[in-house]
Amino acid sequence: MGGTSIYDRIEEAKNGTKIPVFKNGRTMESRYNPERDAEKLCENITEGSFFIVIGIGSGIFIKTLYQKLLDNAAPLKIIAVENNESDLDFLSTLETVQELSKKPEIIFCHSANLSETLMQNYLPAKYGNLQIIEQRGWVNENKEAHTCINEILKKSLSIISADYSVQAHFGKIWIHNIMNNAKLIKQTEKHADSLFRIRQASAEKKTAVIIAAGPSLDSMIKELENTNTRKDLFIISTDTAWQSLCKHDINADAVISIDGQSVSYNHFIQNKKNLTVNKTQLNPPLFFFDLCSNTSAAKHIASYDYPVIFFCSGHPLSMAIKNFSGNTLPYLFSGAGTVTITAVDLALRTGFKKIKILGADFSYSKGKPYTKGTYLDTLYKLSDKKLNSMEKSFISLMYRTTLTDCGNGHFSSSVLDSYKFSLENYLKQNNISFTHKNFVYELTVSEPLGNSTNADFSYSPEKFNFINFIEELSKADSQTIEMILMPYIAYLKQKKLFQKKEFNELLKLALGRIVSYNR
Repeated sequence: MGGTSIYDRIEEAKNGTKIPVFKNGRTMESRYNPERDAEKLCENITEGSFFIVIGIGSGIFIKTLYQKLLDNAAPLKIIAVENNESDLDFLSTLETVQELSKKPEIIFCHSANLSETLMQNYLPAKYGNLQIIEQRGWVNENKEAHTCINEILKKSLSIISADYSVQAHFGKIWIHNIMNNAKLIKQTEKHADSLFRIRQASAEKKTAVIIAAGPSLDSMIKELENTNTRKDLFIISTDTAWQSLCKHDINADAVISIDGQSVSYNHFIQNKKNLTVNKTQLNPPLFFFDLCSNTSAAKHIASYDYPVIFFCSGHPLSMAIKNFSGNTLPYLFSGAGTVTITAVDLALRTGFKKIKILGADFSYSKGKPYTKGTYLDTLYKLSDKKLNSMEKSFISLMYRTTLTDCGNGHFSSSVLDSYKFSLENYLKQNNISFTHKNFVYELTVSEPLGNSTNADFSYSPEKFNFINFIEELSKADSQTIEMILMPYIAYLKQKKLFQKKEFNELLKLALGRIVSYNR
């Protein structure tokens, strides 16, 4: 399991330092004075906070690097990598390695858990740029392993970089939405028992139909208009598709939104007439809003006294709110950020066995990016002129990125491909079998999602006290606070005004921003 170790024995250098010997009799460090060589390697390293050291060896270089940088004001983290678990076990017998393993700033790992270790520890907003240091003697003896480690680093850093870019862009928006939506949680207490409807529908073995807003929905809408089959369906609409359903007088059982951008308000504002009419419904739609979603949209729906249910999808601040009062809010998965996955997750976590997904095209069809009736139709009609037609606006939307011809008048993009991959990968990881034909997904569910059952999906807004949450958060230790507020710190870090500030200063600014919502 751990692989065969490349090390054979431990011997003493001329100066008495214990160093490991490879099975071919060579050593990665000097047999005379490994400390002197370590100091030479460290000479040009005068600053930095996060280091990947390829090759652990005796640990002398890592110790030298640690001692040189420890007194710097910046936070410090060193990840030292070996090829496999057997190598790591062998080196852990060295006193220096044992001593270093007790330091919180130093982490020893091997190639199999390098990616996970990096993902959990490298926070660009905190540490800045990452530096990779290769111990040449180790690399010369482990060329194949060195190539493998570099590939792991490349892929992992690409993911971290993309995630950091999203945090930097949305950090402020998320904080604003989460805190303002959190103020609304208590107001939704009177609708907490509305979840009984969705549990009852799954218990009655209805089919959960997820409605996305792809162009193919135009040809499928008649299936939903059929009153004979409607009674057997529980319709969960994505926010983008909801207006289209309303314009066909199709009442969704649930509507779900995860988008924090202000534009998502348009999914709801255009439906004032429909909301007023639907007040007479015996069972008006349940509106599920991610705490990160646009707070104006949530307030707008709540103002009509419709049942609003907030949930968390992974933002550390929203998860802190969820955990603060003992699972106050439910959790839903959002994957690569597509609301369709979240709608499917809702159906699975509330116990539905039969699930269909309509309109999840993940492509543009015959010159159309969306089904008829979305807010974009309304928006582009307002600017429809001879020199700037509605069609031109839709074409600009579709061709903002390079498109791939999928045949039969369908085109895709890298973003749409990633959404499709994210959905199908989510289904595979949760052992959900599915068929995909003519833009319709049909899911077969043999057992509840993970360990969840109907009873697990609960909403307890009465447990949450906003003022108490702020007070508890302000008293939390710095490590807890930094993890909760990291997305907002990422946003601050990319602003010119804050780029030269120390991390602790940014942490105080971020916490101050949160506390200000209590005023």
